[in-house]
Amino acid sequence: MQRRDRHRPPRTGAARRARGVAAVEFAIVFLAFFMLLWGILTYGFAFAAQQIVTLAAQNGVRAALRYQPATNAVAARQARTQAARAAARESLDWLTRVHANFDADAAVTAAWTTCPYQAQWECVSVAVRYPYAERPLIPPLPGLQRMLPDQLTGSATMQVDPDHLLTPGT
Repeated sequence: MQRRDRHRPPRTGAARRARGVAAVEFAIVFLAFFMLLWGILTYGFAFAAQQIVTLAAQNGVRAALRYQPATNAVAARQARTQAARAAARESLDWLTRVHANFDADAAVTAAWTTCPYQAQWECVSVAVRYPYAERPLIPPLPGLQRMLPDQLTGSATMQVDPDHLLTPGT
């Protein structure tokens, strides 16, 4: 025996149109919320990448402060520079796994200079650059690329007493 719903009134033209309007409204609201969510994710990933790039630079200068056996000051600076670059590259290891064509060696620079605020000391600086526009962690929505940085840069500088380049620190 077939059951009929006799209590429901027949649909009129206005009720059918209301269903169509609801579908259009849902599509517009869904698109707006999706764009908002994707924008939050895009900026969140860019922010996280910036923090990692800065941490890599900080780890690099910390490694430059560690004693490296050497026979003269020039060799000590070179050994500490290599240690700084290696520590920064190690901190960027996850980026090389995400983007196989990312060259962490080229992204890390380390240099020794005279400290501008204390002339008898030396400063070691490590800079790390990540080309975010070329290799975003997640693809940005069209139009959102203009609001993201082309390159993420992290840098750190520490001062070193040149008298302690050849001897383990005190």
